[in-house]
Amino acid sequence: MKNSKYDEVMNQITPDDETRKRMLENILSHNSEKEKGKVKEMRKKNRTIFMATGVAAAALILTIGLSGLTEKGNGDVLYAKDGVTITAVDEVPEPESGSQAVTMIFNEEEVFSMFDTVAFMGTVKETKNISMDFAGIKHYRALVTIEVEKVYDGDLTPGETISAMLPGPVDTGNVMGADFNITRAMKPGERGIFMPIIYSIEEVWEENGKELKMKDFAGYAIIDTVRFAFMETEEGLLFERGTFPAIRDAKTLEEVEAYIMEKVK
Repeated sequence: MKNSKYDEVMNQITPDDETRKRMLENILSHNSEKEKGKVKEMRKKNRTIFMATGVAAAALILTIGLSGLTEKGNGDVLYAKDGVTITAVDEVPEPESGSQAVTMIFNEEEVFSMFDTVAFMGTVKETKNISMDFAGIKHYRALVTIEVEKVYDGDLTPGETISAMLPGPVDTGNVMGADFNITRAMKPGERGIFMPIIYSIEEVWEENGKELKMKDFAGYAIIDTVRFAFMETEEGLLFERGTFPAIRDAKTLEEVEAYIMEKVK
């Protein structure tokens, strides 16, 4: 298997050569040749969020998956091409060391400038956990379908629906204390403001000798568990308040809307 942690993130962002080298060194420091492709064990159970720093952290969120696990409740085949099969699954099994989530630390400026994103208000219509099988090597993610209500930035139309990859599976929709994970808690019917990246035709996930052209499966991706979605939920307005000090005390989605419109104009 290639250096998949490096390869996949390169499909999401376009750093210069020096940054690419620095990212590769950072990723390989976490995974020796002997352990390449394996998920590092994390002892703490439930909603663990691994906080990484710097641009190189983007590699982790996009590629650390729950690999080598047995599926429960196979569903529909959503994609099958060139040795890659993506299947909807009813349940995602927990690894023996306990479930985990991975996120990065982006500051406010990076959220709005580092990636090619759209920005819109919408409602979650459906979430699906998926198994991504690269000829025997599996990763688990989720696919969310969102109906667009208002567009702040990007070529979208109110009333259309978009599909976006999430950085990990969804679960029960509960958010527990400070250790929260917004994308994992997404539920149909929830309203929010979303800033997914736009997949281009050049973006390819290469693994185990197989290739998945990301745009063939989904048009967009929410690449971080907490910083690219602002959700109106039963628990209240949820977003990573530390990253957005100007709206740290926001109580309504309309307050976030005014802020987003100012940032993207």
